[in-house]
Amino acid sequence: MIGEIQKEKIKIVTMDKIAICIPTHTSVSAVLFDQWIGLSAWCAKNNIPIITISNRTHNDARNWLATGGGGFQNPNLVIDQMDYIIWIDSDQAFTLKDLQTLIECKSKFCTGWYLKGDTPMVARWDEKTFLKTGSMAFLSKGELEQSKGKLIEVSYCGFGFTKTHTDLFKGLTYPFFRNEVVQIGDYQENVSEDATFCLYVEKYLNIKPRVIADLKIGHLKEQVI
Repeated sequence: MIGEIQKEKIKIVTMDKIAICIPTHTSVSAVLFDQWIGLSAWCAKNNIPIITISNRTHNDARNWLATGGGGFQNPNLVIDQMDYIIWIDSDQAFTLKDLQTLIECKSKFCTGWYLKGDTPMVARWDEKTFLKTGSMAFLSKGELEQSKGKLIEVSYCGFGFTKTHTDLFKGLTYPFFRNEVVQIGDYQENVSEDATFCLYVEKYLNIKPRVIADLKIGHLKEQVI
């Protein structure tokens, strides 16, 4: 997979204006370095801007990226110029064909899927399951692998490889990414910023993310052993 983006000659065919947002936190792995160089060259050829930011928390980084640094003073700086924002986390491993699949998906809110441990980071909001297991109803690898060619509606997804139409942001108020604290039975749960975004979009716009079952992305997690 690594290095394949540099070899691809595919030219994007779309009338949509797209920006790619990449939160990098504190580093980018050398294992993926040539991937990012290839992506940069490909985006330059296709007039797709890349927006990136480092050394910020998840919420702060995503809000900064979604506004191009405009923040509360100019929250529409990016969304007034673009049709779509594509989110790619700096620890995702993908090919240009993967990116093409995401771009060509007709849904306003769609995502590839990747694993955290053995669990795909896409889930249905199911409070009964949460109270029994301490976790929401994450889709299984089996369900996704058996759903080739389909879009699966879910309650929330990780934003590691996700496409969002800017209409979603226009239907919300800034800050777009927050941590919602929810009450489930006798328990309070702190919801991640990407999951909270999904819940707000469903609440205010009646739109849920759709998982592209064919689109599995690599997730680099280096460990000390």
